[in-house]
Amino acid sequence: MTERPAHRRRLVAYAAMTVLVLVVLRIPAVQSAVAGSLVEFVEITERAMHIPSWLMDHQSCFTLDRLDPTCPPYL
Repeated sequence: MTERPAHRRRLVAYAAMTVLVLVVLRIPAVQSAVAGSLVEFVEITERAMHIPSWLMDHQSCFTLDRLDPTCPPYL
């Protein structure tokens, strides 16, 4: 018998939290903050996706061939 009021109370609490979140998300300042954080998340993710290609790019690496006197110089 005590299960039914407990479930009803939990349902009312979840419904109230959902309504509160929806009301808060209607505020323009909150909307701009959420949009800004999503843009930052996308930029950080994009930079993280470029890390493997930066590691494999040997054009910008310092090679030890420059120190080898038998190796012809790069033009």
